[in-house]
Amino acid sequence: MRVAFDGAPLDDGDALGVATSFLTGLRAYVARWPGEAVLLLPKGARDPGIATLLVVAAPRGALARQWALPRLVRKLGAKVLHSPVAAVPLGCSRPVIATVHDLPWLCEGSGESTSRRQRLATKWSLRSAAAVVAPSRFTLAAAKRLVSPTTRLRCIPHATTLPTTTPVDPARRQGPLLTLGDERPRKNRTRVHAAMTLARKLDDRVPEPCFAGPPYNYVDDAGKQALLRGCRALIHCSLFEGFGLPVLEGLAHGIPVLCSDLPPHREIAGDTALFVDPRDTGAIRDGIIRVCSDETLRLRLATAGPVRAADFAPGVVAAAWRALHEELCQ
Repeated sequence: MRVAFDGAPLDDGDALGVATSFLTGLRAYVARWPGEAVLLLPKGARDPGIATLLVVAAPRGALARQWALPRLVRKLGAKVLHSPVAAVPLGCSRPVIATVHDLPWLCEGSGESTSRRQRLATKWSLRSAAAVVAPSRFTLAAAKRLVSPTTRLRCIPHATTLPTTTPVDPARRQGPLLTLGDERPRKNRTRVHAAMTLARKLDDRVPEPCFAGPPYNYVDDAGKQALLRGCRALIHCSLFEGFGLPVLEGLAHGIPVLCSDLPPHREIAGDTALFVDPRDTGAIRDGIIRVCSDETLRLRLATAGPVRAADFAPGVVAAAWRALHEELCQ
């Protein structure tokens, strides 16, 4: 069964967020079902270099994708088009899977606005798809307001690569306070930075912060892995998320994680992270001090995190993708 995977997220240059989790799942899929996947890679995008994966050049741009992708899928003999984004071609003769990562305009207080054109395009795409994947139950619930029948919806989380080495002892973690992500309002950087500054004034065990992500401090994968191996704690106190990949990455690396008390973060971490109100600077400050100084807490979080993250292993996600592909081809 040949499956065409839409490489649209790779069109933005270096793999970040959605692209990272997509490639993680795709590598696991190709390893388990070699020769059955083809990547439709936008012209000019970087080939991910996955062995046995057939890579075919695909068009760039929304309009070109609408008319060219269905033809390309048909020409390749693919049975399914799996897209890791919501913007899918509307006229494909094969079953199409769309992925909705978040729907901020349906969540009051997300901190972001979405144009009417974007909202309509998302609605049309989701309503045309044979199946719609959401990475969390929270996003799935929001998607139910747009997708009918709701039986087309599936909750398949993002994957993260699990380290092959033993997690670093939390007592040896002497690096910075790490925050991963961009500078969109939802990431709450101003409030988080203020809380970090206050925490460092009150407790000298709180290290300096490191905000890693575009546009001002992009780090490649090797640089990110080094930060994850050495940071004192990971702080992810965003105002809104459809999933929360940095939280999962922190758990996988055995890092004590402080994150905002949001439904997707609860889904990912359960009781293996410390949660705070992201709109309360004082609560974030106190959480930072505790996650940096309470050695009993740090050890518990560092021990439980990798166990929890195993539920999001690449092989688990790839198997869920495969089950959906087979269902659509019946």
